[in-house]
Amino acid sequence: MLAKLIEEYKIVNSVGNHVGKIKDIYIDLNNWMIIGFEVTPGPLKKDIMLMVEDIVKFDETDRIIIVNDEFNSEEVPDQPMKERYPFEELRKHNVLDSEGKKVGKIYNLEIPFEKLKTFKVWKVLVRTGISERRLRFNPDEIIEIMDDVTLAKKEEDYQGTE
Repeated sequence: MLAKLIEEYKIVNSVGNHVGKIKDIYIDLNNWMIIGFEVTPGPLKKDIMLMVEDIVKFDETDRIIIVNDEFNSEEVPDQPMKERYPFEELRKHNVLDSEGKKVGKIYNLEIPFEKLKTFKVWKVLVRTGISERRLRFNPDEIIEIMDDVTLAKKEEDYQGTE
């Protein structure tokens, strides 16, 4: 499942009351686990964090996420942290190969649906801009995230990983 598809899911409690809609996905860059979601409860309400441990059920058919009735909502962090890094922020960085050559930008993440109980990022998807070519690789290939995202290998080494 693509990360952008998860953002279309609605959040409800056990009796079906609307809690909010996913606005962003937060990742622990140490292990590439999704640790939570930024949820917007609606107009004039402050966004909250929903941690994955508060999810009771992930319903792919109805595109809803059912949460504990009394889930522990937290405030959304003001600044990205390595342990709580927003996907939207990750998408802003240029992706560079091991030689510093710009490869493209991250546009999506693959999260295998059958593994959503663990919420692990499986593949990182990068749009190169050249003839709509895209790269797809394991997040372990990323060696550094600073102003840019730096990969472990040269761009040519990722050929055929689309």
